[in-house]
Amino acid sequence: MSFDLNLPTVCNHRVFRELVPLDVDRRSLRLAKPLSSAVDIKVYASENQVPKTMYSIIYDTQMLRTHQTRMIYLKSKWRQPKDFFEVTYITIKNYCSKCVGLETLDDTSYNVKGQLIEARDEKLLLQNLEKFTVTEIRSNPFHSFIGTSLVSLLGERISDLDFLSTKITQEINSSLQKFSDMQNQYKQAGRTLTDGETLESIDRIEVNQDENDPTILRADVTCTAKSGKTIMYSQYIRTVEAR
Repeated sequence: MSFDLNLPTVCNHRVFRELVPLDVDRRSLRLAKPLSSAVDIKVYASENQVPKTMYSIIYDTQMLRTHQTRMIYLKSKWRQPKDFFEVTYITIKNYCSKCVGLETLDDTSYNVKGQLIEARDEKLLLQNLEKFTVTEIRSNPFHSFIGTSLVSLLGERISDLDFLSTKITQEINSSLQKFSDMQNQYKQAGRTLTDGETLESIDRIEVNQDENDPTILRADVTCTAKSGKTIMYSQYIRTVEAR
């Protein structure tokens, strides 16, 4: 049985320990990003957490930036002139610097025990299929055969949609077939693979223009694991409309 580090994780849009200047009134703290939740927020003064009873979240009538309408307001003037303030809070996805609005992160993540979260079975298969699709071919010097040349299509002008769709389909199909061949070699060498992580078939690769943006092509890929479960994912490619 194989496993890999779980990469795609849902972003919590958490801003950790943002340095926030105290206003001249010694009470107002204005955040750099919009505040999504007034509940999940922590304020620190020179590394010491400020009790929630000492501040409130209010609407900022003086704020000119339309994206930020609330601020932290201390219930009394802060008396320590040398203290600096940091705030941990949740922002909205469009202002999140971690996921830049995508809502997911391709990064290692940990569980509550501090252990790395691993991907197994069908989740591992999905992650491997996506790797073999998005990786630029020959970009990995140790496994130069892995990947596609889809990156070369970025910014390409759409003059023949059928031709471009066929090219994308062939690229993805060829790469996933290499992945299937690699798994067969592993099994012949005595490596144990679960039915969930084993690619049984490449069922469909369908390329369409995005409904909201015709310069984006979406490749919807459907595969089946040996366990019988269906694996689906999408790959997006931004192009340029022909004039």
